[in-house]
Amino acid sequence: MKGRTIIGSSEEGKWKKGMAEKTIILFGTYAEKNTGDDYMLVSQIENIRCRCPDCRIVVFTGNRNHTRQVLQRQEIALTGIRLVYTGRWGLAEPGLVFPGSFSWFFRNILEIFRADLLIIGPGNQIQDVTRWMRVVFFLSRAVLAWLLHTPCAFLGIGFFELRSTFCRRLLRFTGNRAEFFSTRDQGGADKIREIGVVPKKIVALADVTFARRWAPIKGALAKEEMLIGVTSRIFLPSFFPPPVALNFEDSLATLLRRIHETYGARFLFFPYYKGSQWKDAVAYDRLVSRLGGDDFPMRPFPFSTLEELRAGTVRCRAFIGTRYHSVLLSVQNGIPVLGISYAHKTQRFMRENGLGEYVVRVEDVSPALLWRTWNKLWDNRESIRGKMADINARERRLADRHFDLVFDTLAAGSSVESPNMASRKL
Repeated sequence: MKGRTIIGSSEEGKWKKGMAEKTIILFGTYAEKNTGDDYMLVSQIENIRCRCPDCRIVVFTGNRNHTRQVLQRQEIALTGIRLVYTGRWGLAEPGLVFPGSFSWFFRNILEIFRADLLIIGPGNQIQDVTRWMRVVFFLSRAVLAWLLHTPCAFLGIGFFELRSTFCRRLLRFTGNRAEFFSTRDQGGADKIREIGVVPKKIVALADVTFARRWAPIKGALAKEEMLIGVTSRIFLPSFFPPPVALNFEDSLATLLRRIHETYGARFLFFPYYKGSQWKDAVAYDRLVSRLGGDDFPMRPFPFSTLEELRAGTVRCRAFIGTRYHSVLLSVQNGIPVLGISYAHKTQRFMRENGLGEYVVRVEDVSPALLWRTWNKLWDNRESIRGKMADINARERRLADRHFDLVFDTLAAGSSVESPNMASRKL
C-alpha cells in the first residue's frame, strides 16, 4: 500500500496534498457517560489529528453537549470538529425546540453525503443480545453511506453475537460493501467471518485505546502499600439471571474482605459508567453494603479526565476489573489485573495475550475460584509485569494499524486489502 505513515515516524502528520480537505465521520457509542467509550473517542481523534492535523472530523453522538464537554475536559480543540445528533435518545433532539429538534435527520444525510469516509465503531455496537434495534441503528448509516456512494468502514469492532437472522444478513450486506472491517481481537474477526463477510475485508487488530500516546507521569510512581483498584457493575435481570448477579456481588465482596484480612489492603473503586440509574455508583453501594458499610477501607475514586483516571490507576499495586477498559488501562500501565468477564471481550483479550489464567467468567464466579485466581496473580505479579511490556508493544502496533487503514483508504479512494494484517501475530 502506498502513502502509509506510521504514528511516531519522522513523517508524522505529513500526508500528501489534499488530505487536509478530507472529512471523516466517527460513529460510535458516544455520550452515554461510559468512560470506555470516551477513551476510544479521544484515542481516535488524537490519532487522526496526529497524522493529519487539519483533517475535518464529524462526530455522530447521542448528546452534543456531553461530547463537547468530554473533548473540552481533554483539552481537545474543537476547531475542525462538528458534533451531530444521531437520534439515539428519540426523534426530537433533547434541548432543542421544533422544528430545530428534528433537523438532525437531514443533517445526518447531508454529513454522510459530504464525507470522504464514515467510520462505524469502535466498540461493542454490533450485537443484539441487549437491544436488537441497536444493530439497526448503527448499520442503517452504513446502508445510507452505500446509497450515497460514501466509503464506509467498520473500525475496532468488539463483535461477539448476533442472534437475529435479519441482523446477521444486514451485517453481511454492509460488511461486504465496507472498505475494511477491523476488529479489536481475533475472536471477533472469526465470528465476523462466520457470518459471511469476506476474509479480505477483515483485519484482526487491537483495541484502539492502545494507540493513545500518554504523556509521561512526572516524578516516580509512588505505589501505595497494598492499594487495590476495583471496578464493578450492575447485572440486570433481563440479561443475567438474578442468581448470577447475586453470586457475583457476594463473591466479589468475599474476595475483597479476604484480601483486606490477609494483606491489610485498602481499595479504590473506579466508577467507569455514570449514565443511567444502574450506574457504577449503585454497584459500589451494593458492594459496600455487603462489606459492612463505610468502615470497610474502600472509597470511590472521582475523576473527570482520562489523565485523572490513569493517575488513580497507577497508584494501585493490582487491579480487580469487571469493566473492560479498566482491565485494558491496567495492562497499559503494567498493573497486574484479575479480570471478570461478562461479555466475551475481557476473556478474549486476556486469553489472546497469554493472561487467560487470570480471568474468570461471571457465570463461573465463586469465592473459592476468585481467591485462587487472586493468589496466582499476586504470586506471579513480577513476571506478569514483564509480560505486559511485550503485550503493550504488540497491541500498540496492532492498534496503530486501524489508522493506517483509515488513511490508506482516504489516500487510495478505494477498498483496502491487507493480507499481511489479516490476523494477529502473538
